[in-house]
Amino acid sequence: MKTKNILSISFIVSFVLMMGCTEQPYFDIPYDENGEVIFTDISEVTSSGVTASDPDFTVNAYFPNAKPGDVMKAEVLKNQVPSWDPEGALQLLPLEGSLKEVTVGGDFTTSVTYTKEEAGLNNVGDVVTIVFSGDTDSGIISITLEP
Repeated sequence: MKTKNILSISFIVSFVLMMGCTEQPYFDIPYDENGEVIFTDISEVTSSGVTASDPDFTVNAYFPNAKPGDVMKAEVLKNQVPSWDPEGALQLLPLEGSLKEVTVGGDFTTSVTYTKEEAGLNNVGDVVTIVFSGDTDSGIISITLEP
């Protein structure tokens, strides 16, 4: 019994040591050619908003970690009762037909334009969330239909 415990503990310690010595790319920190850590900006998503008299609105995004030419997806999320659970609570779900692809430019910016109808902004006070997602960066903004 004592030998079994010693072997078990030895195996666990060996396993922990092996895992600690393996490369873990999700902890990799980017370095420049001089060995200095590279600090990047964070994504910034902005919009001038939308009023009841506007036919559409544009959302602008700056993605410093993206690469020029990256294709990102922009989608509208809105509080909805899920179709699979009609008695369920409101959930932030994608709005059907709102998915658009946008390309990041050389200045790391992109934009997407939605009509109020596409975004599901029907009444003053309606709120939607615009989400950008890509392989290298992401962003999010909330838009409220103003009077």
